[in-house]
Amino acid sequence: MENDGQLDFDFSPPADDALPEFPRDPLGRGYKQFVKERKAAIERLSKKFGVMLEEKVRLKLIGWDEEFTGRLMLNTLLLPESKKDEVPLRIGRVTFDLRDIERCFRV
Repeated sequence: MENDGQLDFDFSPPADDALPEFPRDPLGRGYKQFVKERKAAIERLSKKFGVMLEEKVRLKLIGWDEEFTGRLMLNTLLLPESKKDEVPLRIGRVTFDLRDIERCFRV
């Protein structure tokens, strides 16, 4: 059964002159600047909320018997509001708010 509505994907490598209107930087400076700005933003958020974002930590959550170990990450792409209690975090697949942390230390 053919689906005439399905578009074909072109997996051939792009031509050298593809999208000539977009400048290319062989040194990757745009990406390096993005990484630098992202790291600075994570550091600011870590200080603002008093958490060790993007670091390996061991933490205990209120109401849980077990401890969790892993990289502490924001669980959102949008920056959290100024309310300290509503900072969505995660370690692996476990999600929680900043207010749910009983104790946390760097591993």
